[in-house]
Amino acid sequence: MTRRRDVSRAGRDLPASSEQAAAAWGRLNDAVAELRRLTQRELFQALEQVAGTDHIGGTSRVSVESVRDLQLWSAEHLRLAVHLEAAARCCRIIERGLNSQIDMLLTDGEPARKTQRVKGLAGWLNVISQRGHSPAGLPGARSADSATATGRQQPATSPVRPLFVSDQPEADISTLTLGPLELQVAGRRVLKWNSLKARSVFQYLLIHHGRPVRRDVLMDLHWPDHTYTAARNNLNVALYNLRNILDGPWAGLQPILYQDGCYALNPKLKWRIDREEFLSALSQAHLANLSGRSGEAVGHYQRAVQLYRGPLFEDDPAGEWYLPEQRHLNDLYLETLESLGKIYLDLGELDSAAKLGLLALANDPCCEPIHRLLMRCYALEHKQQLVSRQYRICAEALRDELDVSPGSETIRLFRDLTSTPAS
Repeated sequence: MTRRRDVSRAGRDLPASSEQAAAAWGRLNDAVAELRRLTQRELFQALEQVAGTDHIGGTSRVSVESVRDLQLWSAEHLRLAVHLEAAARCCRIIERGLNSQIDMLLTDGEPARKTQRVKGLAGWLNVISQRGHSPAGLPGARSADSATATGRQQPATSPVRPLFVSDQPEADISTLTLGPLELQVAGRRVLKWNSLKARSVFQYLLIHHGRPVRRDVLMDLHWPDHTYTAARNNLNVALYNLRNILDGPWAGLQPILYQDGCYALNPKLKWRIDREEFLSALSQAHLANLSGRSGEAVGHYQRAVQLYRGPLFEDDPAGEWYLPEQRHLNDLYLETLESLGKIYLDLGELDSAAKLGLLALANDPCCEPIHRLLMRCYALEHKQQLVSRQYRICAEALRDELDVSPGSETIRLFRDLTSTPAS
């Protein structure tokens, strides 16, 4: 009941512009209530029970009892499958409803407004119902004064971009690679990958978009212990599955091309890849910053922060080939937060700069440039106690994570800002 009241309260806080909006909130309320009912503890207990089939597998002979047990298991599995599919349907309704409300907030007269990365339905509802936003467009981030008495720093919450929002350029195939992999083909969301190898091959082609990839490279990467023939057959099966997933109204165009022993994404289709948009936004931001157009740079930096939902292919724990690129993109994300924070610092937007700094430290608590940024923010606000606390947090993080001390630049800044010897 608590979650349903939260949804209703959030719906009242947002202006109902039409009967259609009211109906959408009604569907959202119903979906939340149904999801709560379906996910009661009884459902999970039933799942545990149907998973316990060891005594059937271990039987030494076929009997009437074992056949009856199998029939009961089958009926129970079908019943649970219906409930789980209903729960998944509710989740999709809730996601669409929340994304539409987030889109409305993002376009409600404040282009720079962003949303938090939060966990759980209650967190999303809290974002939607909030009416106050910071100059940096990072709603709900804690201020510098809200740290606990123990001196432990509270991380800012990361902004997240709603998936496939309407202001994106139209594309035949849209992919989100920064964070969990998301795929949309001709407006249709792909919710499940039937072949993990097909997904892995697709991920490699995405990262090398615009460049042909040799067949031998894909074979050696994904089937290193197989014979050449077996690896080639497995690659053909993976590509067959991938082409089926990417199938759409392309008038005979194949999404995956093969020519001269190489594979590539078909350039005649319109592809949207968030990694490429992220790198493009950073390039434009750097050019604008170097040219002294700080206002334009802020827009591009904010766009890059929005696009970065998380590490590259975050939901693929088995892959290793992309880890260097994952680290590179994460470093670029931290540099983006630092550059944007410095611009806000120069503009006197100290609260916005501090929130970006806390957001960066939530990603990497050992990033000394960010600690120095926060120390400067607090010093300009004449909060010497917070300057000292930030230096202490920096020193503790470096000691605990890397077993090193702060660098000379950090120590010198601390002394300059506080006239206190660094310990």
